[in-house]
This record gives sequence, C-alpha cells and structure tokens, in this order.
Amino acid sequence: MRPLYLVLVLLFGARPALAEDCTKDVAATFEKQRTSKAFRVEFNQSTAEGEAKMTIDYIPPDKMLQTVQSPAMPGEQQTMLVGDRAFAGTSGNFEELQPQFTQSIVAEVKTAIGGPPQNLGTFECLGAAKFDNRDLVAYRTTNKAAPAADPAKVLARTIYVDPATGLPAFNVVAALAGSDGPVLKIKYSHPDNIEIVAPQNASVQKLR
Repeated sequence: MRPLYLVLVLLFGARPALAEDCTKDVAATFEKQRTSKAFRVEFNQSTAEGEAKMTIDYIPPDKMLQTVQSPAMPGEQQTMLVGDRAFAGTSGNFEELQPQFTQSIVAEVKTAIGGPPQNLGTFECLGAAKFDNRDLVAYRTTNKAAPAADPAKVLARTIYVDPATGLPAFNVVAALAGSDGPVLKIKYSHPDNIEIVAPQNASVQKLR
C-alpha cells in the first residue's frame, strides 16, 4: 500500500507569549476552514529522487483526495476517502482498500479535520503583511530563544490569513532572520468546484 501523507497544519507545543496573544484568532481561522464546504492544501517536499508535490482536497467531515506527483512515481499517486471507504490508485485508476488500511486513513483524516486544532501553540499578532504578492494578516509563533541564539537558526511558524474571508492562506516555517527561503510552505485555497466522488466499480485491492 502506498504511504499516506497528510498535512499537520500547525506545530505542536505551546510557548510563553512575548507580545499580544492572538492564539484565539489563529484557532478561529482554522476552525472556519475545518467547517467550510471544502478546502485544498498544497506543498512541496524534497525527496532523494527530486521534488514531490502534494495536493490534498478535503470536503469535511469525511472526504479526502490526496494526489502526489514525484519524479520517482509513474503518474499521479492518489489516495481517497469517502465516508468509510478508502481507495488508492494511479492517475484516476482506483482500487478499493482492505478494511485494515481504510481504518488507518479514516483515523488520519479525523485527526486532520475531525475537530478543532489541539495543542495549537502560542501566536502573536504581526498585523498586515504582504506574502506572495497578496495583502494578508500575519500571526507568528512566539519563541523564547536564548538572547545569544543565532536568528538564522531560530525557526518560527507564520500563519497568513486572508482578511476578506478570515480563512488561512499560507502556513510558513522559516528562520526568524529571514535570510533563507522557508523550511516549509503550505498553501491553502478554497475552490468552490472541489468534488470527491467514490469511483464506480472499483475492484478490491488484493493483499500482496
């Protein structure tokens, strides 16, 4: 069975606040996304074979379609959940998974979108910010680093929110110094045309 890659939307572990505590605002934006009609998560991940692109569509509370594109894989590798049925396949050719595999996918999706974010951490308000040529509102994890710590080695997570919709736009982990590119950049979007439909007449995957 192909591995299931699900995005953890936030770093765990709270830290003491150093500025105005805006953690409730961040929790509210992710709760609004979790209870929205549908949303998409996109990010890239480096592998030994090259960069892999991952796209995960969610239709709360129990539908998910993950697509992975990688130089090491033939075609798009996909995993789908519709209610209590899970499927895996390549470029739209799906097989239905055995119950023992389905259960783990159900649990992963439930963890990702089945309830409000847990162990959110502590965020401070940064206010208006521009990112990827968009005017957004930014919130950053507070960080109690040692005074002598090298800013280039101290990482912080910044959540960018669309002020017009109140929905998250980006989730970025980068050095506080800002001299290098992000360690992680997750993009959120909310298309109104996301559909996740169980494939018809899919054969049941044989155990290998």
